[in-house]
Amino acid sequence: MKLRKDNIHTIIFDMDGVITSELGYWKSAALTVYELLYDYRQFGKRDIDREWCRKHVDMIYDTVFHGGKTVTAVKELGVNTNWDLAYVVFLVSKYLEPELETFDRAHFESVCMFIENIEVHPPELYDSLAELAQMVLPHDKDYLRRGDGTLWSKVVDAFQCWYHGGDGVSGLIEMEEPLLPLEEIKETLTALSDAGFRLGIGTGRPRNEIEKPLAAWGLAQFFQPELCTTYDEVLVAQTALNLDYPLAKPHPFVFLKAAFGDKFSDEELCRARVKKEDAAHCLVVGDAASDMLAAKAAGFPFLAVLTGSSGQRAQQFFEENQADIIADSMLSMKELIEK
Repeated sequence: MKLRKDNIHTIIFDMDGVITSELGYWKSAALTVYELLYDYRQFGKRDIDREWCRKHVDMIYDTVFHGGKTVTAVKELGVNTNWDLAYVVFLVSKYLEPELETFDRAHFESVCMFIENIEVHPPELYDSLAELAQMVLPHDKDYLRRGDGTLWSKVVDAFQCWYHGGDGVSGLIEMEEPLLPLEEIKETLTALSDAGFRLGIGTGRPRNEIEKPLAAWGLAQFFQPELCTTYDEVLVAQTALNLDYPLAKPHPFVFLKAAFGDKFSDEELCRARVKKEDAAHCLVVGDAASDMLAAKAAGFPFLAVLTGSSGQRAQQFFEENQADIIADSMLSMKELIEK
């Protein structure tokens, strides 16, 4: 499939794993799990040293996420946000060992193996894990529930503190860097813009966490503001519509909002009022199972890149699920433009 202006006029990019690196997010998620498990102000029994944690973040990440394998396992379930990554790992950890006290590599290896054998996908995954954790924790399901439960608030607050900085410790947002060579990203986006494609963003990041790096790197200019949707708009819609299910990917809302938010209300987008023939003119670019599931649910053609957490291993999944294009990275897109 070539990128032809007569059949594709809009391209919506996921960010993490496509243009931006998720490593800072993954490390923040690992620190979040560590804090929730071990700090006495959360669910642990000791006073953790935040400066020590920040200094030893690489070791904590390597242990909690079993050398990164747990991140891959969670993402391959279709989990999108890194809040969800921390939430899932915490629940599984508590279920396997409710009275965990030692920072034990073997325990987190067991957590990884457990997740690798899960066959339930979001959103059912979150309720299933909350039910398992409820069996071993002194909390009811409302407390443990994703989205509006107390545990979820703790996960989000801890994550944001580690990522943005707080309590006297610098945030991991300082590690933010592009996933690929910046000049090559600019060349690719320039080629797409010059060919007449409208470029947008559909990301699970909060708006300030994507606008800041894109502006700093000189990439914001390539994306049309009306075609950019972030977690902020997803949360507004979910709250306003009083939904009992998440609108985060793999729900297609974030891509539908980016492509058609100026034509349809949030309620209409949730009800998939967009015609398939209209969606067919908008290409979605993503790196993860959740991206592809969301794009396909809306009828968007999908370009899969192999720069996400699964790397080249993701190719088989994308082939089996009939991605329209599979590329090594978004840099390959300039070669796909039909002159």
